[in-house]
Amino acid sequence: MENFYPFVSIAIITYNQKELLRECIESCLTQNYPNFEIVVADDASTDGTQEMLRGYDSKYPGKFVLLLAKQNHGITSNSNACIKACSGELIAMLGGDDILYSKKISKQVEIFQGKSEIVICGTYTNIVNENSEIV
Repeated sequence: MENFYPFVSIAIITYNQKELLRECIESCLTQNYPNFEIVVADDASTDGTQEMLRGYDSKYPGKFVLLLAKQNHGITSNSNACIKACSGELIAMLGGDDILYSKKISKQVEIFQGKSEIVICGTYTNIVNENSEIV
């Protein structure tokens, strides 16, 4: 990849996924891509998610944009708010139960490099059960 690193927003929507969200965020923080923010829109979770997110925001100043709803508005409204809060040239959308491979963002950015005709990019997915087994 050439030395141009467009700013990427990793947009995460969540509701009552505290433990799964922790893994999701950790997988974002270990990306080998250097230029990104993590935007998390929580739809008024009641399981301690918002407190956990504030902890991450304190630990990684400037890395997070938190949208912490006081009342539940549903997935569509939460998703729209999350996208609107992104400031990246590119946006990677995630659910709070998703985990990224460490090179995911860099590989997708590479696909966009110098190819203005490409406007969306997806990846293969592995479905993992509660025992961390690929199904």
